[in-house]
Amino acid sequence: MSGSGSGALKKTTGIVMESRILPEGDAFLRLLPEEGEVGSFRVKGIKKSKTRPIAAVEPGSLTVLDYYFTQGRETFNVKEIGLIRRFDKAKTGYSGTVLVSYLVELVSSFLTEGGSHPMEYKLLLGALKELDEDGYKPVFLPFFKLKLLYVGGFLSKEMECASCGKNLSEIQSCTLDETHFEIVCGDCGNPKPDKYGLVLFVQDCLALRYRDLKDKKISLELLKEADSLSNRALKPLLGKRLKSEPMLYESLGENLG
Repeated sequence: MSGSGSGALKKTTGIVMESRILPEGDAFLRLLPEEGEVGSFRVKGIKKSKTRPIAAVEPGSLTVLDYYFTQGRETFNVKEIGLIRRFDKAKTGYSGTVLVSYLVELVSSFLTEGGSHPMEYKLLLGALKELDEDGYKPVFLPFFKLKLLYVGGFLSKEMECASCGKNLSEIQSCTLDETHFEIVCGDCGNPKPDKYGLVLFVQDCLALRYRDLKDKKISLELLKEADSLSNRALKPLLGKRLKSEPMLYESLGENLG
């Protein structure tokens, strides 16, 4: 690495996705920025610094960086780092800490290399703010994961029968092909088991905002089914088992919290 002052000075704001603090006090972090590509950064001496907040390199924190950009470099040296928001309430207690860790690890594993990810950033930031301001509710997890699949281009808001083209609002029962998220209505096939309620919930998650769903009375069985469906859809896209996943479900219990 060349001197910390090499390259053009730039500023970026983003969510810390991964971090590692070395014994000598330097920190390496991976940042999902509001604009631009995901980047790796080195913050020198932050562990021993009296002016640089250590929480600024904590996964899940919203952070602002002034850094030296050099074309072709994989890790950029940070001149200044500031903490915008740690989401303290969201991280309260063991279950809150594990939930935030899970969200960050999930999105980090979901992101494709290269390119910018403004929709994923907006979704994750909105989720952290919601947890910080209003706490966790059982509908949160399936909603977030279905939205993540949507912003990644793996789900469509338009749900219609794959055979006759009828819109979901025109049918009363249907099957669901989980591999391609295709539905076949009861007029075109045998809807056993009937997945109309599940498909309707998926469509609501994609079409509505979280605040429109979070206080609705939705059966726990349906939420668990939707959560399981989203996990199966995400699994091949992530390529690995999330370390925080077993801890998350253990802390939430059978009722998703």
